[in-house]
Amino acid sequence: MCRYVGGEGDPAGRDVHLRGEPLWKIAAKARTLLGMSDLASSRPAPDEPPAPRPGGPSDVSGLFPRSSELFVPAAREPADALPDGLDGFAVNPLAEVIAELADTGGFGGGTAPFAGAMGEYLPDETEPTARTIAALLAAPATPVAELADAVAWCYDDAALPLLLPLARHHDATVRRAVAQALPSVLGDADPGETVHALVRLSGDADEDVRDWACFALGTQLSEVDGPVVRDALAARLDDPHDDTRCEALLGLARRRDARTLPVLRERLARENVYSLEIDAAGALGHSSLHTLVRGHLSGWDDDVVARVCAALRLTDPDGVGDDLLDGLAEWFRLGAPHATDEDRYWWSVTLQVLEHAEYRAPEIAEQVHYRLTGVEPATALMLGSRLSQLAGDHGWPRWRPSCEAPPESDKRPK
Repeated sequence: MCRYVGGEGDPAGRDVHLRGEPLWKIAAKARTLLGMSDLASSRPAPDEPPAPRPGGPSDVSGLFPRSSELFVPAAREPADALPDGLDGFAVNPLAEVIAELADTGGFGGGTAPFAGAMGEYLPDETEPTARTIAALLAAPATPVAELADAVAWCYDDAALPLLLPLARHHDATVRRAVAQALPSVLGDADPGETVHALVRLSGDADEDVRDWACFALGTQLSEVDGPVVRDALAARLDDPHDDTRCEALLGLARRRDARTLPVLRERLARENVYSLEIDAAGALGHSSLHTLVRGHLSGWDDDVVARVCAALRLTDPDGVGDDLLDGLAEWFRLGAPHATDEDRYWWSVTLQVLEHAEYRAPEIAEQVHYRLTGVEPATALMLGSRLSQLAGDHGWPRWRPSCEAPPESDKRPK
């Protein structure tokens, strides 16, 4: 899902994009960014979604079909045979979980998508749940494609023990769906088993499985760190699949792993680059990459330009820029309005920078706080903001969980 841009010497020209990033993957990456700005989050679809529905640019949910539109009753086909030895691994560990769900009435009535393990799909508005997955696993004739769709769309934390064994499923579409879904169903569980499964999937024979596993490990679970995760990502830095290779690089850069610097220097020195390689440069933030990033400023689609500009700021040896810091301070002085795009421009720029490198939040917060010295309620508003919370998560001493924004009456009407 990397975007490739031709160089100046390329007959296609720099403005030709040979590969595009699917919307469902962009949406998965955007969930953190959207959460920072208190906008509605979106979720990735298993496949390329249809054209956006009416509802305006702020209607994020309209970009993706409802789960009920995906689960169209399909003609039942003979079950695919499992290879020798897999049946005992993939099915038996699920039996107890499925039995528990059946005991609680999970296979019938209510809002469950299936009435009985082999019942018809009930047209409702719910996403697939653990009960959905259990019903599909309990039905011998469940088509592989239907199981993969249900797994990919599942956001129910209770489904985690059902999905983990499916990391060894014989069909690559199911394994790919597992790699996509695991970060979404992890919840508050210990990440150990999930990481173990994703590390295994990152070395899968199927390139799409490897790609999604590296995306899950590298970006979706970027808060999980350690030698096992880093070594798994490092092992994919020379992967023959472009998307997998780029996701692994970005995941390591997010962890500021020293192994990414020589790789980025070599790749950004090329005439043709991928947008995820630019993202990785921003995430690492090493000043030696600034000139290299600057050499790739043109030729990007509009949705990539902001990311490239953020990477340029993050690699700048002089910092993220006084224009950003002054503009963000002024935004807080205005009451942090959300209603006008012009007023919140610098907040949007800040969010893009932090999406690349959240660890820079303390630096930004401290300099904005300095600019607001003696200005109330702007200082209090800033101390109660998402920026301050992120800075606090990375050790900024001014953040206190008890900090609150001023009353709504003190803010500009939204």
